[in-house]
Amino acid sequence: MNISAAKIFITKVYRVAYPKISSIIDFLLMTMNFPYRPLRKAVGGGKPKIVFTGDGIMPRISRMAKWIKRDGRYSTVLISSKLSFVEKFSNDAWDGVFLFRNQYHLKRILKQIGGVYLYHGFAPKSFYPDQVRQFVKEPFLIDMQDVFTCYYGLNPGIRWLVKELPIEKDCLLHSSGIVAHSLEPNVAIRKFAGEKKPPAIFFPLYCDNDQFLENKKQLDPDDIHLVYAGGVAGSHRDKSHYGSIQFHELIRNLNEQRIHFHIYPSPSNIRADYEEYVQIAETTPYFHFHAAVPQESIAGELNKYHFGVLPFFSAHSEQSKEKYKYATSLKLFNYIEAGLPVLVSKDLTYQSWIISRYGAGIVVGKSDMTRMKHVITAQDYSALVAGLLRRREEISLRVHIPRLLTFYRQVAGRRDSIS
Repeated sequence: MNISAAKIFITKVYRVAYPKISSIIDFLLMTMNFPYRPLRKAVGGGKPKIVFTGDGIMPRISRMAKWIKRDGRYSTVLISSKLSFVEKFSNDAWDGVFLFRNQYHLKRILKQIGGVYLYHGFAPKSFYPDQVRQFVKEPFLIDMQDVFTCYYGLNPGIRWLVKELPIEKDCLLHSSGIVAHSLEPNVAIRKFAGEKKPPAIFFPLYCDNDQFLENKKQLDPDDIHLVYAGGVAGSHRDKSHYGSIQFHELIRNLNEQRIHFHIYPSPSNIRADYEEYVQIAETTPYFHFHAAVPQESIAGELNKYHFGVLPFFSAHSEQSKEKYKYATSLKLFNYIEAGLPVLVSKDLTYQSWIISRYGAGIVVGKSDMTRMKHVITAQDYSALVAGLLRRREEISLRVHIPRLLTFYRQVAGRRDSIS
């Protein structure tokens, strides 16, 4: 085991041990009905609350909450795992943020929240959302982007995934409704053979209008800059699972073509996974590794470059073809917000369809990565940018958030207030 692998192992042990050890105290406090004191102060100014809750905050959730709050009818509250909360994924949209240590601490918080319109649980990890689903009386939605069942089907060879699937199944089949950011929930429900699925809304991640930037750059064939923003994995990780975010081959290919390649790791990335990329950047002139950037600032950073990239090819890992076909990622919309055309893998069927439909970039194959300069310079860059800027409003949160609010009212029985 190398040093990076050892660091990740220690991190995993801590994340498993902390909730279990802290549960002892919170179980006793819950049994004694001891109040969770920080919630004695009211939040939300008396408006009905939309309570978002999950294992850890996801950047898509804060963006949605911001636009929901602007509607003016609801207050927004976040309940997130303390271990998985990432400040750079948050924003100032929240009327209250409460971080729990374990499932009993979570339930102590839930017992004291009043005036809830509905709970908006979010995955991919479903354990804590499912705890909320079973505990509360108000309507509970499950919000899905990545669905674990789609990675390897119903019989994954990874121990932690085996434990997740039954919980994911319960959330998908027994929630009051589903907010589906990708087509993956439909695939999972078919695999689970659910006889009756909850009502659902297809709500792609969409662009945040607040982040829209212009792009007036010219493309110099001798000074091309590509950028990737998202998760990365070190070479010590299992390639069969993490191969799609191990970028060593791509770095070499682009460096040989004298194309600049910039990576901004996800703020949730474990440091041990990107330490080697920092070292690679020190000796590779056309590769640049940057510090993680808050979601609210990422568009400004991406706007410095020419293209965003989604270089995920099915040959890179053993994840299912369905995963590549139906998956979606927020970085796609981050690139569009920043005014960047996108270089997207043809294996990402749904995401390449978005790019083609909205004229937002170029669909490429794995073999194209060794000839990217030719692929890029064969395009009219100014025309690509103009087409992207002209149509991005159509896939924006400002346009589509009313659909989500209508779905809320449908699931909640069209209630306009809290009884």
